Amino acid sequence: MRTGHCLCGAISYSYDAEPVIEVLCHCDDCQRHTGSAFSENVLVPQDSVRINGIPKVHNTVGAENGQVRDRMFCGDCGTPIFTVMRERPEIIIVKAGTLDDRTGLKPTAEVWGRRAQEWFGPDPSRVRFEGDAE
Repeated sequence: MRTGHCLCGAISYSYDAEPVIEVLCHCDDCQRHTGSAFSENVLVPQDSVRINGIPKVHNTVGAENGQVRDRMFCGDCGTPIFTVMRERPEIIIVKAGTLDDRTGLKPTAEVWGRRAQEWFGPDPSRVRFEGDAE
């Protein structure tokens, strides 16, 4: 069981499933959404997540892949918490920085590598896709 919350605590959550995968995303939208060079994402089954509070949702459409993303965040403090990929609604992406305990997290893949910041080089321990994962 993992738990997490936004910066102000208005939104909290838990999930009780093993991650499907842990991924770093370098796409332009994730960089803007996180205000950082990438988003560290833990993908878990949607039905394993319990959310306390009501996150706000902002929809984005990927400029290169045309896919809709439901980006969920705290309406009080603005913390990005989840993303739902419309083409994979059975999965919810948990923003790793919101977890209460990040011990043991180890991303095994990167997506949108061609959008990665120049100073962030590939790591041989992770599979790197230049666009979406194949």
